[in-house]
Order: sequence, then C-alpha cells, then structure tokens
Amino acid sequence: MNAPYLTVDSELEIPPYQQVVEQIRAAIERGELPPDSPLPTVRQLAGDLGIAPNTVARAYSELQAEGWLVGDGRRGTRVAGHMPQLNRKARLRSLRETVAAFAQSLRHRGFSGDEIAEELARASQARHAES
Repeated sequence: MNAPYLTVDSELEIPPYQQVVEQIRAAIERGELPPDSPLPTVRQLAGDLGIAPNTVARAYSELQAEGWLVGDGRRGTRVAGHMPQLNRKARLRSLRETVAAFAQSLRHRGFSGDEIAEELARASQARHAES
C-alpha cells in the first residue's frame, strides 16, 4: 500500500516522527483514511519515506496512544473505528503549534512573514475552493 498523503521534509525543524504523526492525523480528520483502513507496515512506510523504521514505529505508537490507530497483531496497524474526541481548545492549540513551527522553519529558509502569510492565505483559499 502506497501512502501518497505522507512526506517527510528533512529541511523542516519538526522531527520526522512528528511530521508522520501530524500527516496521518490530518488524513484521518479529512476522511482520506477512513475507519479501519490498513496502514503500511512500519518497514514498508519507513522504506517509502526514506526514514528509519524506529521513526515510523514511534509515530504509530504515539497515534495508538492518542486513539487514532489500533495495532491488531496479524491484521497490522489500522485506523481506529472511531476518531478520538478532541476538545476545540486542544485542536486549536495543535493547529497553532503546527503553524508556528512551520512558519519558523520557513523563516529559517529566508522567507519573510509577509511571504509566508500570503502563501498560507492562497493555499487556504485554494483548498476552500476545492471543497
């Protein structure tokens, strides 16, 4: 199974395992990974992304602890049957932290705050137009 919704950017300051966690969580929230969907094995995903298997295992473990994934021995790792309930405050805090880390990594790459804001607005509008 290919995971086209996942990429790891070594240039970001966000650790690779956290990038995987955030992208899987987002794919589940958007419905791209419906309940009970199988995920690639740790080895397969690590190979596809060019990262260490322990990195994927850590991401899967964190997502299991939060209730997003379930590990079922022979059946492998799957999306949980029900999305965990996040309160609005925790969800917004997560968004704020993710955006701040992303913006900081872009500033380190030489982009201005205005450039970042313009592209985020453009990307948000493009995504909204697709919906």
